[in-house]
Amino acid sequence: MNNIMSRERFFEDEHRIIDAAIDLICEIGYEKFSTRKLAARLGVSPMTLYNYFSNKEEIVQASVRVAYEKAFESIQNDLKEYFEREPSCPLLGFVEMGRKLLAFSKRYPQIYSLIFVSFAPYSDHSPFMECYDYTFQKVLGQLVDRTIEQELCRHIYLFQVLAAALVRNIYVGWSSADEQTFEGNLLLAYEKLLRPFERYFSAHSGRR
Repeated sequence: MNNIMSRERFFEDEHRIIDAAIDLICEIGYEKFSTRKLAARLGVSPMTLYNYFSNKEEIVQASVRVAYEKAFESIQNDLKEYFEREPSCPLLGFVEMGRKLLAFSKRYPQIYSLIFVSFAPYSDHSPFMECYDYTFQKVLGQLVDRTIEQELCRHIYLFQVLAAALVRNIYVGWSSADEQTFEGNLLLAYEKLLRPFERYFSAHSGRR
């Protein structure tokens, strides 16, 4: 029983450390983050943290992963609701993905920077890819003509690259980048790259 309680306490404390680290990174950024500052926020000595993590980098890596997974779990739930209520072409799900990525960059700007801007030392995109794969499978499930699948994949890839670049432009503060411009450019990218493929889906196949 004592061992069970000890393990439960260990994981509770670990989660508390991670939650505090996420808040601190989001407030002051990775460059100013330190175990000393984290320990002060938690009201413990810096050495206490090393009962749970080997070093600062391990704390940051765990915190980034947890924040990322929580955010994209919410995004995936939003996407599921979107596909349940959206009767039009599933390709529009990739437009939603772009909007969700922008929302993520605003909610967790420091975490977004570590993953999508700095690219070091944290570049684990697995939660993002899970959302992407979920959307992609929803798209393929309604594709009537599978002979165009390879060409469609290339266009989807280009759209995703452009959407990510548009979000990054807003994050870094380009003078011409704002949310209204982002939305217009996102829809323009959809018009050029994905809308021509709408006729290959069940909801639009009668219009071919």
